[in-house]
Order: sequence, then structure tokens, then C-alpha cells
Amino acid sequence: MIKQLQKLKTSIILLMLIFSLFIVISPVEKSLPMDQIYECTPFIELEYNKTLLQKPVIPYDKPTKIPLTVKTKIIGPAADIVAGGLSGVFLIVDLSIEEISEGCYASINPPVLKFNASTDFESENATLSFTINRYFQANILKNVKINLSVRRLGGSATLVKPETFIQEISFIVGYFSQLSFEYPEGNVKAINPGDTANFPIEIENWGNAVTNVYIETIDVPDGWSASITKNLTLETNLFGGEYNETVLLTVKPPINFGYHEDRAVIKVKMTPVEYNKTENVGEPSYLYFVIQSTGFSTPGFEVVTLFLAAILIFLPVILKKKTTKKQQSNQLLRRVRK
Repeated sequence: MIKQLQKLKTSIILLMLIFSLFIVISPVEKSLPMDQIYECTPFIELEYNKTLLQKPVIPYDKPTKIPLTVKTKIIGPAADIVAGGLSGVFLIVDLSIEEISEGCYASINPPVLKFNASTDFESENATLSFTINRYFQANILKNVKINLSVRRLGGSATLVKPETFIQEISFIVGYFSQLSFEYPEGNVKAINPGDTANFPIEIENWGNAVTNVYIETIDVPDGWSASITKNLTLETNLFGGEYNETVLLTVKPPINFGYHEDRAVIKVKMTPVEYNKTENVGEPSYLYFVIQSTGFSTPGFEVVTLFLAAILIFLPVILKKKTTKKQQSNQLLRRVRK
């Protein structure tokens, strides 16, 4: 019984094609209503894992890839008959990018899928890849529209009509951190053991969001001390605001008694973090400062030195006053004797 029904469907399709061919070669210009009886309409569904798009897309990062599942079927009054007569004939769907936000790039692979014409959903897979090729403010939405176009199926008679489906997919721009640094007075200094080395550091925020910069000195050698501002907040230069600031690194060498010829490399770590979003941490930057301390150090002898200096300054004055008083006393005695 089933085989007989299949043969009947196939016969009907063949008769329809022969009838359509007869209409084409005949002088009648207007298609008969019979043509539309067998016309089917394609229907497409596009599925993808929406949770994959909850992860922000970082500008200039590697492409984000989203697996797609494309499902097709044909619908219409004679869909069963058409589907039964199209064994071995494929429904072709072209996939392309209809529209994407400026500064973004997207592609779909493969760009063409083929399906069996069926009244039940047939599935094929593709992959959407996209990147952001310029700076955008973090946490804003960007869109990509996918075009799914079904090709017409049939000879002189249309068995499956051409149809275009548009699917829009949104994604979030992620935090892109980028700091730049300048050293107005260089990053190498030679000082005496009792002196202090000061290094101004100019910091600029070239990222795509307001950024907290957390600063720390690491690997400070024994006997050395280093201090710097612990954190600061910078606007981004993409949208104006105070995007640069200067901090001061202060370094003191060892000052124990004796001759010194010390050298140290002070490492400063700067970690960018998106403002009010501590989970969005950028790659830290490491800055290096070289200090050479050479000379003789006499810690604790400064007071003695000052005392000796005071004696040398005030002793002549005291001796002079005593001499003057003695002379005045002698003169007074002489007057009394007279």
C-alpha cells in the first residue's frame, strides 16, 4: 500500500512537470492556476547557543565562533506530494552577512548548505565567526544580521519558491585595556647613598573604558626602600576626560656605615581593571627603574658633625668675649689703683 502511494505521488509530480512544459511551449502566456497548487514555501529556523554570546567580544582579539544549526522544511497544500517526488533533489540555502556594525567583521562557513526537501525539519550546521577591528566603548551592543536565502526549486514550474530569511544576532563589546607610559626624567639614575631617587611616571589610558590602575613595587632588594601611589582612576582618551596622570616613584638606597657601590633594579607592576567591574582585569604592565648608589655613608654621625661645626663656629666668639671681659677688668683695676 505504501509503495503504491509513493508511486502515485511520483506520477503526479511527473504529470505536473509535463503539464508545465506544455504550458511553456504553448502560445498561452498566462500560467494556469494548476501551477500554484503544487508550489511549496520553504521555512527556516536558525538555532544557536545564546549563552555563548553572553561573553563579551574583545576588540582585536581572536575571532569569536558561534556554532549555528540551520533547519529547513517545506510547507504548502501539496507539500507531501512535492517532497515525495523530489527524492535526490536538494534544497539549496545560501548563507551570507546581510549587515554588521561598522568596525566589525563577520563570516559564515560554509556559505552554502543543501537539504533534502521534506515536510519534516532537516538540519545542517554552519559556523558564524566575527571580530571587532576597532575601538568601541565597553559594554555596548553590536549586531550582525545573517541572510539565509533559499533558491528556487523546479524547472518551468516552481515546486519550491525562493525565500529570504533575516536573523539578527547581538553581542557585547568587551573591556579592552591598554596603558602607555612615559618617563620625563628617564628610568636610570646615579645618586649618593644618602640621597633619594625620584622617578616621575606619566600614565595614559588608551583602553575603551574608565580604568582603575593598581600600582605596586615588587622584588625590592634588601636594604632598599621604594614607595609609589597605590592606585588611580583614569578616563579613556576615546571619549575625552582626564585620561593621563603622573605618579612619583621614590627610591632610597642602603645607608649603613661605609663605602657603597650598590645597584638595584626596581620593578613596578601596573594592573588595569575596568572601573566598578573588578572581574574585568587587563594584562599587567611591568616597568623597570635602575638606581646606582655610590659613595661613603656615615649614618648616625650627622649630629656629631653638626656639633663639631657649631663648636668651630661659636668657639672663636666665646673666646673673644672672654678676652674682651678680661681686658675690661684689667682696665678697671688700673683706674682703681690710681
